[in-house]
Amino acid sequence: MSAALGAALLAAPALAYAADGGTPGQDPAATVTMNPAADSTPSDTPTSTASDTPSDTPAPADPTASDTPSDTPTPADPTSSDTPSDTPTPDPSSSAPADGTGAPVFGTVGSDPSDAGFLTVAVSSDSAITEVSADLTELHGADPSTVAVTGFTLVSGTPQDGVWRSPRMSQLPSYGSYDVTVSAQDSDGDSTSAAHATTVDVEPEPVFADRSISPAALDVEHTHVTLSGRISLFDPITGDTSPLAGQTLSVVAEYAYSAVTAADGSYAIDVAPKLNGDNATSVPVSLSFWIANPDGTNTYVLVDSKTLPVVVSPSRIRLDHSSVQIKFGAKASSSGVVEYLYDGTWRPAKGVALDMGYYATTTSGAGGRFTLTDPYIPYDDTTFTVETSSDSYLADPYLTASHAQFKVDVINKTSICFCSSWIDEYSDLHIQGSMTASNGKVPPNRKLYLQQSADGKTGWKSLGWFTTKSDGTFNLDGYVAVPKGYWRLYSAGSSDYQPGYSNSVHFNRTATRIAGFNAGPEPVRKGHTVTTTGTLQRLSGTKWVAFGKQRVYILFQAKGKKSWTQLGSVKADSHGHFTARFTARQDGTWVGVYLASGSYVDAESYHDYVDVR
Repeated sequence: MSAALGAALLAAPALAYAADGGTPGQDPAATVTMNPAADSTPSDTPTSTASDTPSDTPAPADPTASDTPSDTPTPADPTSSDTPSDTPTPDPSSSAPADGTGAPVFGTVGSDPSDAGFLTVAVSSDSAITEVSADLTELHGADPSTVAVTGFTLVSGTPQDGVWRSPRMSQLPSYGSYDVTVSAQDSDGDSTSAAHATTVDVEPEPVFADRSISPAALDVEHTHVTLSGRISLFDPITGDTSPLAGQTLSVVAEYAYSAVTAADGSYAIDVAPKLNGDNATSVPVSLSFWIANPDGTNTYVLVDSKTLPVVVSPSRIRLDHSSVQIKFGAKASSSGVVEYLYDGTWRPAKGVALDMGYYATTTSGAGGRFTLTDPYIPYDDTTFTVETSSDSYLADPYLTASHAQFKVDVINKTSICFCSSWIDEYSDLHIQGSMTASNGKVPPNRKLYLQQSADGKTGWKSLGWFTTKSDGTFNLDGYVAVPKGYWRLYSAGSSDYQPGYSNSVHFNRTATRIAGFNAGPEPVRKGHTVTTTGTLQRLSGTKWVAFGKQRVYILFQAKGKKSWTQLGSVKADSHGHFTARFTARQDGTWVGVYLASGSYVDAESYHDYVDVR
């Protein structure tokens, strides 16, 4: 487009254009079907004036008087064809008198419907019209000028009743609105002049070619809208057509987008309407732009529009596992693939937002694959649901919602509290505590094993087992052969409960013993002497050594009696040996006993029966 044409365009007053119009007018010497535009392609045609705008496509109100237009409203669909319709030539006037005494009578006066560069006048008279002329006066400006237009030719009808058209009005000083006064004279000398017969607008007109909005419908495989075409400007004053380069275009497809035409006036725009998961059934798409006018208004031009239906495809989630088993403390995870049904085939869906509960979210990747892990530890058996996101900003509007479930079997952790324990001087270990599980229940198998280790790290051996009460508690005593070391409790676990260990406890009592105890002779006569002997020892590491200078008590239980009688005591020598003598009075059992002090354990000797005769 020439600099002069561009400047004139910016200075033009308001004029609304529709998406399709008629063919620009012809040179007077040409036939009425000729197109004066430089581009001979039928689709490259200028639009009609505002009166030709489709009734279901109201142009929005003018934006503010700045050069930058406001957000473009969404117009209705333009006509689908780029080829202009055949606009009928105005009908000749039929009001001329038939008696030959009348002056010319004007009918319709206005711009040529197919080209605003020409003026058409319908006129009739009682004799043949011989001359038609017009004066066009600018409606705006400080010093409006008037241009005389002559050289009208008959283009339809008869000289007595027909339609006359001017040559191209190239002498007009600028684009804009003009007041038209027409004059006519007939062959018998009658003439008529009609002041202010009409007002015409002479403005550059957009010409559209190769317009396209695709696809035919939006679906999961066609989520983008492509708009393409070419825009030119037809100059009605010169009759030239030039590309509309650098023009900012506005696309409305749920949201507003913008693009700029190329040097040849072409455009190719790709947009992705964001449906926001609103289950939209259709998306109106429009392409338009604004032209600024010298009076501060803006002219809205609708280039193309179309309403695209939205097709929603079924979706499904296929999990790799319908159930998983995890130990307490582990997190629950699920993996699988999300798919959609298209043309009768299930296909992997990439980029679909999924969630598992409120905090586990992800997006499917290549092949529709996904993995979800709940950030929180499940405390018992439960069921998780994997579903396509219901968030309106994340959900795929082209897919139906879907979900799948899987079960989680939690192998509960067993907790054993060795809450209270000690070893007494008799080498009895006191055990008190409880057993529970991570799910807050008592495991059905309540058997606990008592284990011992010398260093608390290795060599743990089971000494025996017991069963807790129904509420998981226990309180009991048990003799241990070695009262020095570490003890703990152990649960073997089951299919639903993990093996469990209690805390370990450490005791440091030293075991003692009376070795080689003997009472004799046997048998012995009544009143004679019974001699008791033995050796008191203590455990040192894994060996028994002498425990001297300790007192040993001698106890006797008469035959048939249940009670014991202390007969006396003796102090062992430095080697732990002791000897004590007593008078034999009746049959019975003799025993030596060491009563511990400090961190030692009591010792009881072998029971020796002596027959007294």
